[in-house]
Amino acid sequence: MPNTSSHHFYHLLARWLPLKDAANWVLGAVIDTRGSVYRKTGALMLLSDAGDQLGLLSGGCLESDLLLQARKVIALGKSRRLIYDASDEDNIAWRLGIGCGGAAEIVLHPCTAQNQYLHLPQVFSHLQQQQACEYHLAVDEARADFNPCARVFSQRQHGRVHGQQLSTLINPLPHLLVLGSGIDLIPLCQLANTLGWRVTLADARLHDGKRAHFPADIDTQTVAVTGLSDAFLQQVDAVVIAHHNMELDAAAVAYLETRELCNPYIGLLGPAQRKAQVLAMKGLTDAHLRYPVSGPMGLALGGDLPESIALSVLAECHACLFGSSALPLGAVAPREFTTLANQAVNS
Repeated sequence: MPNTSSHHFYHLLARWLPLKDAANWVLGAVIDTRGSVYRKTGALMLLSDAGDQLGLLSGGCLESDLLLQARKVIALGKSRRLIYDASDEDNIAWRLGIGCGGAAEIVLHPCTAQNQYLHLPQVFSHLQQQQACEYHLAVDEARADFNPCARVFSQRQHGRVHGQQLSTLINPLPHLLVLGSGIDLIPLCQLANTLGWRVTLADARLHDGKRAHFPADIDTQTVAVTGLSDAFLQQVDAVVIAHHNMELDAAAVAYLETRELCNPYIGLLGPAQRKAQVLAMKGLTDAHLRYPVSGPMGLALGGDLPESIALSVLAECHACLFGSSALPLGAVAPREFTTLANQAVNS
């Protein structure tokens, strides 16, 4: 079942595919931005003449007008380019009361069987196999293509426009492997599931009584990490090691260090002293680790309840995967934005 609360494009496609022939659809894409905007170049969403809105191209401010514009695209069978500029008193964005002050240029394309649904079913198939896609969308006509590529989770991996083509990286879901099955890991799995991530819980001690407390739609396996295939581990982007048993934690760290992984985030339960003891049990030190181990894992957010710890751990994990400093946004230098095209169709 798709995660209906997540806006990850994988989940949007999972919800769209069963409906793609039940209504007429439009693919919306942000192709340029200026100043402060909610979504950046490369953001995608799907809209239908039945009123469906899958995804967001703003913080929710523009979507009602986008739906009206999408219906025009469907009625005329013709793509549209729009500019929403919150700094221009004559622009629709100003009248909608958007307070961000930025501007976004958006293209709306018909998404039909005649144009192979802009290859979105094939993109979804690759995402299901944990393969990323470089998606290429023509700006001036309803035409698209894609090619499989290496996944890169980075906040700097926004789309870019070359000539009249938008290229954007569409990643599969981040895959979190949780080793252990303690009660403190329940909110961790719940929060990661809410984020729309793929979550696997693995513990040789796992039984039905424990499994019942975790989200029903995550993958649970009664197996130690040594029982997971190399092919599976190569699709893992983050690991939380929390067996509440030093020997099991040490065995997990040592085993992961011997595998060919895709440079994952690895977090270890407990304080720094426990981490040193866990590593020492297998003759390891920080200096000799192939894959760095965060211990204690998490950001200093305060709080000691399982829910607070889950937020702390996933915040650090998220920042690591997406190449962020984890500093307050007010302390981060503004991102340079590209310039909007001079002309766009707004009628």
